[in-house]
Amino acid sequence: MTFTPPEHIPKQPVFELSALAGSSEGSPSPPSLRDAPYQRPVNRGSLAIALALRHIGLSARREVLVPAYHCGAMIEPILAEGGLPVFYRIRADTTVDLEDMARRLTPATRVVLVPHFFGFLQPLKAVRAWCDAHDLVLIEDCAHAFFGETEGCPVGTQGDYAIGSNWKFFPLNEGGCLVSFRHPLNTIETRAPSLSEELKAVVNTLEYASRYGRLGSFNPWLKKAFRFKDAVVQGLRSGSSAPSPERTEDPPRPEDFVPAPFHSGFDPDRTTVSGSRWARWVTEKSALSFIAEKRRENYQTLLEATLPLPGCRPLFPHLPAGIVPHVFPLVMDQPMAVFGKLKFAGVPVIRFGEFLWDGMDKGTCPISEDYSRRIFQFPCHQSLKKHELDWMIQVLSATLAGTGSPPPPPDQRAP
Repeated sequence: MTFTPPEHIPKQPVFELSALAGSSEGSPSPPSLRDAPYQRPVNRGSLAIALALRHIGLSARREVLVPAYHCGAMIEPILAEGGLPVFYRIRADTTVDLEDMARRLTPATRVVLVPHFFGFLQPLKAVRAWCDAHDLVLIEDCAHAFFGETEGCPVGTQGDYAIGSNWKFFPLNEGGCLVSFRHPLNTIETRAPSLSEELKAVVNTLEYASRYGRLGSFNPWLKKAFRFKDAVVQGLRSGSSAPSPERTEDPPRPEDFVPAPFHSGFDPDRTTVSGSRWARWVTEKSALSFIAEKRRENYQTLLEATLPLPGCRPLFPHLPAGIVPHVFPLVMDQPMAVFGKLKFAGVPVIRFGEFLWDGMDKGTCPISEDYSRRIFQFPCHQSLKKHELDWMIQVLSATLAGTGSPPPPPDQRAP
């Protein structure tokens, strides 16, 4: 028997009208990718990587330096555009090992891809200077870092290009961007999504919000509408699908949880499809100061709560000024012993880099291989309510400290 448990709190931002107005009026907006003078909205951040490689005219068999700590969404666009990924090491704090990067340089090297892991911005001045010295294109991967600044440099300004994943920071089901502070992007042609894709972007956002009770008085009837939709879809599928396996009356257990196979969402046929109007509208209307302040506040709450817990340590035990985190990463001593328990309890655990690319030689970067197994990420986004954050902390404490059974799921009707 396999079992995929529901997530009892939202993994990603949830649509609420109040978030568009924000609650931090008067606070200055943090630096963000929205500030870039040249922009192209896309469906996902991985498509923006492909679009950037296409814009520079990446020749077949040219090499792209990428971190050994990565996900498939970084590698698939490179292969789709005819490039060859070459993996460089990272340091324990996830910054670039520039000496190792230099050792990987060959006459075929054309592009360097540097991500800001988990929203903690890399210091890129030295990398930028090295790229300039060797006539290399620098792509700043901001899929985890839509906001922030470090070394006095706002996010996205050091790369020739920067790519973003809007849906990780805004209440969306899709949405990404290719931006540049250095090069015009007016020669890039994109086509609009179809009407059905535009409608799907809105429906999926509202359905996710209704699942977690975020739509006020609209929530009851929207839930009914979405249940009806699901029933119709299931009915259509059942006519052509194989018979369901026999049901068992045994209650599911943590060991019954089976992780879903990795899928990056990258589709090369959609590289030139623009982001939806809905995604662009939500990104434009969202209050950036509210998002930044709530994420920092939630991160700090998780940090203080987990510092005393056994069997784990925060990857970043300090939250520097100017950083707007994507998630809260914890390094686990015994990841396999707790992963199923946390997922079974309904905690939305995220595991970036869980599946490293098969083409990377084993031993390329021991730190990356270790982090791919041991770093769990937990949501700290702006949509989390206090009772949801408290519940997640209680589950973490019960699981790691062995202080009893996890608490029941949080009430989504709570304010």
